[in-house]
Amino acid sequence: MRTLIFACEGQEHEIELVDRPGSPTLDQLTAWLPASVTIHCAKIAGCHIYWPSPILAGLEEGTNIHQLPPGSFLYYPDRQYLEIIYDELQAETAAVTYLGRLNGGIGWLRTYAERQRREAGSKLFAADLRLKDAPPSITPPLPGADTPWDRIRRARQLAWQEEPAEIDRMLANTGHNIPFGPMATADGYFRFVQESLWQIWSQPGLYDDAARRAIALNTLHLGISRIGHYCHLSQSEAVLQDAIALIETGDVPLQELLAELILYCSRMSNWVDIHIPWFAANELTKRALGRSDLLQPSRTQ
Repeated sequence: MRTLIFACEGQEHEIELVDRPGSPTLDQLTAWLPASVTIHCAKIAGCHIYWPSPILAGLEEGTNIHQLPPGSFLYYPDRQYLEIIYDELQAETAAVTYLGRLNGGIGWLRTYAERQRREAGSKLFAADLRLKDAPPSITPPLPGADTPWDRIRRARQLAWQEEPAEIDRMLANTGHNIPFGPMATADGYFRFVQESLWQIWSQPGLYDDAARRAIALNTLHLGISRIGHYCHLSQSEAVLQDAIALIETGDVPLQELLAELILYCSRMSNWVDIHIPWFAANELTKRALGRSDLLQPSRTQ
């Protein structure tokens, strides 16, 4: 049985992985490690932390997320998240892939997650992941050519290495409801493109090839109208434009192209997400709605 080390804030915590030979999810997880990740707070379900992963795998032995106990480690295929649950969840219907369990007590995780939830947007929370006693991996080289396909693959790899500079430029903009308006829009539309493309990637037989290409093209054009034209993320717009060109020419198998775009847009959404002060925004919303529970927020909020 393999052990995953989750290291954050100077402490190492062990996660015992399930023994599932031939699991695409676990195979991709171990191939990706070691990795540094950004930690994100749940917006709806509540009591779990999550981080993005470049794992693109279908559901395995699907489990209702509400049936998993605290300490469970899981993969959420629809959004490519790895998550650890630390208490009873509030809402959200989801089937997930159970991957293992956190060793020892989870009191530290409750404390960490509550602080992360309150300080998200004002402080970067990060962690390092590695397999126990595993040798270091080798980072693959970036594609060197300048074709649309190479530019897309290069953009995806770079987005997973560090936050793109265009995110910082967007955050520096000022104006009426700026930067919050572009931040919320970019986060939502990167996620919209990712989830829309995931639907046709994960169910390749649901539509014929012409319909799949039409759905992808419509998704990308709508994404460009907000990510590029509204939020002025020109580098991301160029990636989506390259994807449109490849769909129209058919030079790259659609399933391979969709996989790159899903992972690119997923990571871009999460780069924006870490800058949004979700807790503060929720408190302001409750105040605007005149909510009586403003001063007594729920533990699982």
